[in-house]
Amino acid sequence: MEEKSLIYVAGNPNAYPLEYFDPNTEEFEGVIPELLEDFSAQSEYEIVYYKADGNDYRRQLAKNNQVDLLSGYMYGDSMPENDGSTVLLLASHNDKEYIYYIYFTDAATKSFKDDLIDYISTISQEEFTGLLIEEATTPKENTTVYWITGFLAAFSLLMIIAITVLVKWYGKRLKNIQQNVETDEVTGLGNMEYILRYYKQYVNDKNRILYQAVYFYADTDRLRRLSSSEATDEFLRYCAMILGEYTGDSDITARVSDSGFVMLKFTGGAGSLDKWLDNVLGRMCAYSELYSKPFDTGMSVGIYQLRAEDRDINEIIFQAAQGAYKAQKEGLNYIYCSRQMMDKFIEERQLQSSIERAFTKNEFQLYIQFYVDAHNFKIVGGEALTRWHHPQKGVLMPSVFIPLLEREKTIIRLDYYCLKEVCSFLEDLAKESIDTFFISCNFSRETFAATDFVGNVKKIIDEYTFPRELLILEITDSTSVRDSAQVRQNIIDLKEYGVRIALDDFGEGCTSFYDLQKYPIDGIKLDKGLVDYILTPSGISILKAMIQVGHELNMTILAEGVETDEQVKILQDINCDVIQGFKFFQPLPKWEANKKISENYCGK
Repeated sequence: MEEKSLIYVAGNPNAYPLEYFDPNTEEFEGVIPELLEDFSAQSEYEIVYYKADGNDYRRQLAKNNQVDLLSGYMYGDSMPENDGSTVLLLASHNDKEYIYYIYFTDAATKSFKDDLIDYISTISQEEFTGLLIEEATTPKENTTVYWITGFLAAFSLLMIIAITVLVKWYGKRLKNIQQNVETDEVTGLGNMEYILRYYKQYVNDKNRILYQAVYFYADTDRLRRLSSSEATDEFLRYCAMILGEYTGDSDITARVSDSGFVMLKFTGGAGSLDKWLDNVLGRMCAYSELYSKPFDTGMSVGIYQLRAEDRDINEIIFQAAQGAYKAQKEGLNYIYCSRQMMDKFIEERQLQSSIERAFTKNEFQLYIQFYVDAHNFKIVGGEALTRWHHPQKGVLMPSVFIPLLEREKTIIRLDYYCLKEVCSFLEDLAKESIDTFFISCNFSRETFAATDFVGNVKKIIDEYTFPRELLILEITDSTSVRDSAQVRQNIIDLKEYGVRIALDDFGEGCTSFYDLQKYPIDGIKLDKGLVDYILTPSGISILKAMIQVGHELNMTILAEGVETDEQVKILQDINCDVIQGFKFFQPLPKWEANKKISENYCGK
């Protein structure tokens, strides 16, 4: 026989007949212990009352997380500080409510909580009232006057409750309480708790393969940048309304994250949802025009077909969400998750689980790709890059892990980690009297636009000794779109501190000449896409104009992605200052880069 999981309960010894300590049996007795015993018989859990000696240890045991469940509370009692309560009984008498609670502690597992709540929900009010009356009318031998008095008072109250309890009212109130826990406050749809419960009720081994998980992703970060949190919430409520209209009787729809909705759609094995999705997304995309909003709206969707072996709803939602992220990245309305895609998602999930270890074990390594003077090709500086030296997967490129870190909101940690490595590298060079080699360090838009960015950067740099002007902080073009006022102030403060600022990927995406006026930067890095077209007449003209404007503003101009002699020659002719690319150097680990600098540095 399979061993049951032990569940420890702290009971109320003085809540007769709901729950009380019987000195004759030296056990907890009453309705709650009886229900828990029945629950134990039907489940994988063995219920054990902790310290059954007649004293109330609930507060002490809850504080120390020594039990999984606290019981025997009535409305008006001193309640635990946590928010893990569930209502066991609702009743009404003389315009007063009588509510009994049980509380889950932080030690309780989620599976136990779900299973016990599901069990309680199957008990009717009539059945509960019957148990109370039966317990109150059962004689207890050798009880004290206290128990007799308690019995008479409790019996009178319970008879009144049994007569006046409103079954429909109780059901409605219990449903409302459960809805509050399972409802998303912004949209009114169900939340993750909601879909967890209904997934168990709707989806089973017989119909599992007839369901598809459809994940709707909205770029809420973008919408909040372009509008406001209130306007974004309005759009989400609109989307929730549309999804509600397209939710069938056998479907389950919920908002499961700040930017994501999921629908478990019963398709009956029909396969393609193209027409249905076109209708849903068409209405969502019409929001801006319909309500005269100055920004585009829409969703990216991932569709995951449930398999017979699928059990974990979290894993199912993860797979569909990855499809939605991929659709958004590739500019598609929706993507059906293929086996190849799912294998890749699983690999990303494995990487995700090892991110914390990567930081603690210093698996992220600093690499340097050199910059050379465009006229004499001498090494003058370098760009800081990162590689993940994974113990099982080998050296991973940034394209593999950077998107993952951005989605997991841990990219800021890598940004500051890299800055520390760069400062340490520059300090080592300074000790060798190499005091003109500079390094540029990239930062994500979330990091650079933060209000505490300057303080964090100064705190790190102050730990090292090197000329501050040798450190260049690069802003990506996406940074310039978001929180421009804060970015500008951060640039001013950092320049006053002594570091230099460059605009990365200039000429790509949203960057423009206007950015050169808006931000007091020291240099620009021409995007590789511009360099790729340098052999065309229009490509030369565009780069020449950019370089001329940059020089007139006293900026240093750097071209990245240079790979051929022809590109080098043209860049020299139009007076580019610095060049970077595989034509000269590939990224090197920091120890190799240090050795190369020591051997070839022009300042020695």
